Amino acid sequence: MKILKSEINYLIQITLTWTVINFAGNLFGLWFMKLLNEAAYIYPENIMNEFFGPILLQSLLFGICISVAFLYMKKKNLAHYAFGAFQFMIFHIILVFNLKIHHGLHFVTTFDNPGLKYLSYCGQYMVDILYLYFPVNGNFENGMFAPENLGTFYIHWIFLNIVYYFAITWVSIQAVNFLFKDSIEKPKIKE
Repeated sequence: MKILKSEINYLIQITLTWTVINFAGNLFGLWFMKLLNEAAYIYPENIMNEFFGPILLQSLLFGICISVAFLYMKKKNLAHYAFGAFQFMIFHIILVFNLKIHHGLHFVTTFDNPGLKYLSYCGQYMVDILYLYFPVNGNFENGMFAPENLGTFYIHWIFLNIVYYFAITWVSIQAVNFLFKDSIEKPKIKE
C-alpha cells in the first residue's frame, strides 16, 4: 500500500490537468450557450457559487478518488476512472432515493435536498447547452423540483454528466502523457 514519489507527482499532474480541462470545458460551455442564443442566456448571479465552487469541488473529489484508487487498485489504468465510477454510483443513489411512484415513475424532490444540490454542483455547462433545444420542463414552484419527463431529466442531469467525466478523464490522461512525457519518471502502470 506504499505510494511512490513518482506516483505522487503523477497524481498531482493528472489532477491539475483534469482541473484545467474541466475549467476550460465549462468556460467553453458558457461561451457557446451565449453564442447560440444570446437572448435566452442568463448570466451567473454568483460566479463563485455557480462556476468556481463546483469546479473546485469536482477537482477535490477527482483528486481524492484517483489517489485512493491508485493506492488500492492493482490495475492503475482503471484507477484513472475511479471518479467517473464514484459519480455514477452517487448520481444513481440520489436518483433512486428521490423516485416516486404515483401514476408512473417520477423524480420528485425539493431545491433544498442535499442530493439535488450535489447533482447541481456536479453539473457541467457543456451539458447545459442541451437546455437550449431540449429543456427539462416540470413543476419548479414553491421549492419543489419535479421534472415531468424522467428520461429527459436522466439524460441531462445524470447520464451526460457521467459521460463528460469519463471523457475529460481520458483527455487528461492523453494530455499528461503528452505534456509531461520527458519531465519526470512515470509510475509503472500495470495493464
